[in-house]
Amino acid sequence: MSKITSGIVLFSLLMALSLGVAFAESEVAVTENETMNATNNTTINTTINTTINTTINETENATIETEITTTEKETVTQ
Repeated sequence: MSKITSGIVLFSLLMALSLGVAFAESEVAVTENETMNATNNTTINTTINTTINTTINETENATIETEITTTEKETVTQ
């Protein structure tokens, strides 16, 4: 094999190796991004659900307390 052929073969192998490493790194980045998105979505959904449930519970409790107070007043006036 001549020096030029050896150089071309070596260059080709190094380019293939570089492309393989670059592709593998991009796959890792995609996986990390998907994991981060899933974690963020879970955290956000949990926060939103907790806030909504707390608001609903407080509203219902206030409504029930108002109804009880109104019923007590009606009972006293009768």
